[in-house]
Amino acid sequence: MMTAIIGVALAIDRQTGGLFTGMAAFLLPLPMVFYSVKYGWKNSWMVLAAMCFLAFMLESLPGMLLAGGECLIGMIYGGSIHAKKDSRNVLIRTMAAAVIYDVLTMIVFAGFFGYDLAGEMEEYQRIMNTVFTQSGINVLEGVDLDSYLPTVFVVAAVITGIMEAYVIHVLSRLMMKRLRIQVEPPLPLYDYYPPKWSGYVGILGFVSYYTAMSGRIADASAASIMSGVGMALILYLAFFGMYGVMLGIRMHFPRSRVAPVLIGLLMLFIAMSLLALVGFLYITTDTHKHMMENARRNAAAQRQGAMEEREEEEDGSEDQQTENTNDPADGD
Repeated sequence: MMTAIIGVALAIDRQTGGLFTGMAAFLLPLPMVFYSVKYGWKNSWMVLAAMCFLAFMLESLPGMLLAGGECLIGMIYGGSIHAKKDSRNVLIRTMAAAVIYDVLTMIVFAGFFGYDLAGEMEEYQRIMNTVFTQSGINVLEGVDLDSYLPTVFVVAAVITGIMEAYVIHVLSRLMMKRLRIQVEPPLPLYDYYPPKWSGYVGILGFVSYYTAMSGRIADASAASIMSGVGMALILYLAFFGMYGVMLGIRMHFPRSRVAPVLIGLLMLFIAMSLLALVGFLYITTDTHKHMMENARRNAAAQRQGAMEEREEEEDGSEDQQTENTNDPADGD
């Protein structure tokens, strides 16, 4: 059944010029997710092989590799849920698989797929030089685009893999709930806290990125690696900095729902470096613990106040009923 669904999707993909292997690739893992959730890792390999063989019949070789990789990601997600792994472990595994898949597809298999990565980077460099030259802005002065653009491509592949894994996670949980498949409840977002050592790794990446961009590293390959890893770690710190800012605003202004998101996204685009430093402090200190304790204390106080108000209302209604009972009847 699941193989037939993949076959129909690939047939539609062939007629639409790459709908499922391009724009809607995040839908291909879902059939494999449901199968592996029910039957586990060991019983899913033959189904995965059948899907790859069907993709080879209906698609080109690059399309087969793309579809097979997406189905493998779905099997990793579903197999982890079948093995009763916690939701954080499942999501991390899926993100790692999606990142590796996207990086391999974009870089290692680029020549094999007929995708000229070097030619595209040269075209991007030409466009950027033309735009900034015509506008009279010297933003690119002192920036080595030959080493900077590959870094951007790699980081883009990493971010794409993370986003794809998260979309698969959300869609899979939504569909499994509709199909009445019992899964472990997800960890609430406000209760998630990264390990403190990751904050120190992130600040090292922060320093390495700006060191590489300053031009002090003579080796171009080392500078490219440092800038790529550093950019990824800066994004990691900036994400938790945005998360901390949003959480802090929400704790102080419980009724505000849109403002924390808007402020966090605005800071992410305008002051990413500052947000990364905030994220470093948020991860390495006990800020999250104190914020959650204050939130629980405020919630407990609100519940206590609501209970007292309810008791007062009940006492008032009982007194009113007693007075009505003791009053003489009308007309006596």
